[in-house]
Amino acid sequence: MDLNKVRIGMICGTHKGSGTVTWVDGATQTVYITDLIDNHKIEVGIEEIIEDPQIHNHDDFYY
Repeated sequence: MDLNKVRIGMICGTHKGSGTVTWVDGATQTVYITDLIDNHKIEVGIEEIIEDPQIHNHDDFYY
C-alpha cells in the first residue's frame, strides 16, 4: 500500500491483525496500529498492510 493513502483513524488489515491506525512514521515506513479486539499495539511496515479493505481477520465483522 502507498504510505500516502494511510491515515490516522482508518482501519487496516495486516497479517498480524486488524486495527485502527494511531501513528504513521514516514521516515521508517512504519505504521502503528491498535488492535480492534483487545487494544494491543501492532507495529508493521507499510508493505505488510493488506490493500483490500474487505480482507480482515476471521474475528472481525463484515458489513
